[in-house]
Amino acid sequence: MLPSYLRGDRPMRYQIRTEDGTEFEIPDGAHLLMLLRQRFLDADDQIRRVGQSNWRRLGDIPEYQEILREARSSRFGLKSVLVVAFLLACIAMILVILYRLGTVSPAL
Repeated sequence: MLPSYLRGDRPMRYQIRTEDGTEFEIPDGAHLLMLLRQRFLDADDQIRRVGQSNWRRLGDIPEYQEILREARSSRFGLKSVLVVAFLLACIAMILVILYRLGTVSPAL
């Protein structure tokens, strides 16, 4: 039997339940992919097709694992840059304070 999108039926609707318990419905798989790529959803959120009773964790569904992995790796990269920038700013502030107190030479 052909999938519903090839038969001309209505698109498959999904229900999403986030980690904090918020539930909402999306109209089709394209919206699901958009939410995953924009990091509105993560691996611990749950999904089910409208009309089904069993929830599945997004991270356990093979079709979405690569998208989730890409989102996680890009998030880690941004987080690392922000942490390094914060640490450099802290070091600069400490040096400015020590310089004004006269405990660090201006040649540093």
